[in-house]
Amino acid sequence: MIRGLFAVGFFLQVLIAPGGRLAGAQPAPEVLKLGQLVAIKDVCAWPKLVVTPGGELVAALYNQSVHGVRPGDVDVYASTDGGVTWSKRGTATRHAKDSARFNHALGVTPAGELLLVSGGWGYDPQPNEKAPWHKKKLLRPTTSRSTDGGRTWSISSQFPDGKDGMTLVPFGNVVCGVDGTLRVAAYSFNPQANPREDICYTAMSQDNGSTWTLGSIVGQPAANETDIVRLRDGRWLAAARNLGRPGGHKANTDIYASDDDAKTWRLLGTPTHEGQHPADLMQLADGRVVLTVGDRNGQFGVSVLLSADRGATWSAPKQIARTLSGDSGYPSTAQLKDGSLVTVFYAAKSAEYGGYHMGAVRWRLPIRNEGVFHRASNSDRQKPSRRASADGGTGAPTSPERKRRRCRRRPCCRGAASQS
Repeated sequence: MIRGLFAVGFFLQVLIAPGGRLAGAQPAPEVLKLGQLVAIKDVCAWPKLVVTPGGELVAALYNQSVHGVRPGDVDVYASTDGGVTWSKRGTATRHAKDSARFNHALGVTPAGELLLVSGGWGYDPQPNEKAPWHKKKLLRPTTSRSTDGGRTWSISSQFPDGKDGMTLVPFGNVVCGVDGTLRVAAYSFNPQANPREDICYTAMSQDNGSTWTLGSIVGQPAANETDIVRLRDGRWLAAARNLGRPGGHKANTDIYASDDDAKTWRLLGTPTHEGQHPADLMQLADGRVVLTVGDRNGQFGVSVLLSADRGATWSAPKQIARTLSGDSGYPSTAQLKDGSLVTVFYAAKSAEYGGYHMGAVRWRLPIRNEGVFHRASNSDRQKPSRRASADGGTGAPTSPERKRRRCRRRPCCRGAASQS
């Protein structure tokens, strides 16, 4: 039954818009949705997804079925069949009494190790076992490392503070630069400030995640949960959740860019509608950038936006997954060797399950060839796998383009099958 869901296909429309604004002025490539399923039941999840060098999908997720108000940890699950079935590998964190770890970022180091940076909350003690838990204090992030695909983990506790000693909250992907330096986005917030102040930083590690120092400021005063990605030409992009302002705009997602190896950042614009946040960034094998966002604007679920010009302009958003609650979203996306994509997300309720769960949707974009978008035919998909393995199944590039792709390939933290 589950496998059958992934065999059902239908087409969605995504519009490329000029100037970074939402407008359907240009022709729309088609997106083939291959199916949506319940991957893991009874978890609030807030999942992060990577592809290992061996081609496995690995997801890290909060293991309790409540919205962050119960002691718990980050569990790690793996899929070896493209996201159809999932099995638990291990638990990456060890929470102390009256606390939970669930604010997490995940990546793969150049050595192929899984690296997870996790924060969370300490709670007021429960007066009795039936009383609700109440958040009291942010936990300082720890770093968990696995050398065996997520089965066992070692944990270190060194991580910097933000401005004025504020505890940082990690989010998104752990990403490695061209020089091997690891970076992760982490934000601080001051709820006493009026209006509230959110500052997002990068934290940096030059020893493969053993120790971390505070890096640059990505955005302030309204940059909350943020994901970062390094493009193959060296540009960095960041997608930051902007919680809005009282009496002003509602929450959405802002895009920032850096062209000096993440030392300084500038705001490019806001490609999403209000209520679309937080976000996940990744670069496809063909060079386009995918932004997946949670939909909390009445049409609940997950939407995708595309950029073909390094984040300067974006398509209009188009929904690829549906849920039945605004308590959903937090997508994370990876590309498989055949060119298809898997996006995982959480939901309090969907048509497929009435409780908290991690959902998964598998989908495919049209092939991009010589700047022209077209739908993959059956013959495209049935060609020998040598090219699909080399370029993610994105069509037959010209010889110069093939050479450019080859010279850009470097190890990265999202997994060799999703970014290079």
